[in-house]
Amino acid sequence: MARWAPQETDTMAAIAAEVIAQVGTNRTVIGIDGQEGTDLERVASALVEGFKQHGVSAMAAAAPTSDADVLRSDIITPFRTTGAGDGVLVVHGRGVLAHGAHRLWRWSLWVEQEDGRLERRADVKIAASAVLDVSDPEHPRREWNDAC
Repeated sequence: MARWAPQETDTMAAIAAEVIAQVGTNRTVIGIDGQEGTDLERVASALVEGFKQHGVSAMAAAAPTSDADVLRSDIITPFRTTGAGDGVLVVHGRGVLAHGAHRLWRWSLWVEQEDGRLERRADVKIAASAVLDVSDPEHPRREWNDAC
């Protein structure tokens, strides 16, 4: 028997609602990192759409590096200083939750898939606000095994 699972749009709208409730949307910056082989750009785009479902302006940006100083000067500071009021920036890239960079984000998401779960990077994963399993990209699941 097939098991029901929410669609990607529903899961990401629920995660967006969680972010809105926890940290708000006033120039909020979110970091998305994940296990090798996960499509972080797809997750970031879906999360942006999730925010839009709640009437929140949001956009995604690819991290050019995991260096905290570069991320702060090239992405975060321009976003926070060029606008006012509600707005969310979703930054995605390998290493953005690594030590040093993980403190840049008001909220963060670690993305993983079933393959290679034994190879999880616990040090990075524990820095995440939430964990998302994208083993089935059409039906991603919010995992509750994070450090919240």
